Amino acid sequence: MSRTAIISDIHSNYHALYAVMSDAFEQEHCTEVACLGDIVGYNAYPGTCVDYIRQLNCPVVKGNHDAEVVAPMYEKMNDMAREAMEWTVRQLTDEQLQWLARLQYQRIVRPTGTGANSFTIVHSTLDQPKAWNYIINANDAAGNFNKQFSQLCFHGHTHIPKIYHWDGRHAEEDYEAKHRLVMNGYAELQPIPGHKYFVNVGSVGQPRDNDPRACYAIFDSDANMVLMKRVPYDIAGAQHAILEAGLPSFLAERLERGC
Repeated sequence: MSRTAIISDIHSNYHALYAVMSDAFEQEHCTEVACLGDIVGYNAYPGTCVDYIRQLNCPVVKGNHDAEVVAPMYEKMNDMAREAMEWTVRQLTDEQLQWLARLQYQRIVRPTGTGANSFTIVHSTLDQPKAWNYIINANDAAGNFNKQFSQLCFHGHTHIPKIYHWDGRHAEEDYEAKHRLVMNGYAELQPIPGHKYFVNVGSVGQPRDNDPRACYAIFDSDANMVLMKRVPYDIAGAQHAILEAGLPSFLAERLERGC
């Protein structure tokens, strides 16, 4: 049995990361983890989150904030994000920065177990993984499927959980799964043979879909099933840590709103 917890956009929020991983291991009985990047940025525990992901020894890909903290450019960042990034750089050791620098931009993940289906992970897109493009709708997702050679590809970057489906001709968003996630806090996807799926797993550390709960996905390779799930965490604790660190107060306020 192989159940992989797939997490993205942790953004230095250790309170959320701890809640998600506790849920994954204790409630969902996950046996493996894959991380889609943006471990750092915005919140108050960059070093702690990097070290936690490192000790998991799991497949990880690089996010734009991970790349930015290694080689700061600040070209596409607003003043608030830039201030948080400058603070983050000062918190990380050379060893942690070197580890982030070595991360790949995309990977094939092969879960353990006989006959387990492989899947792809990337932070933004497969067609231009270093450009950090945002997939906002099905039209944006269509170009990604041309570069997707596994049935499932998991990504993050927008902080908004969504599932895009390709039947060989058209790309469509799975609005039914989106509705179930909103109403129930979880949604299941049973992939159709011969079709492809580009799954945005949402954000652990800074959700932006008006639901403040952390979000992640689980891939059960034996059942060939994807589960999207929301997890509550100690938002007040994360907010307090942001303010204590002297980071912009907006970063604390937005966690409570989930936007």
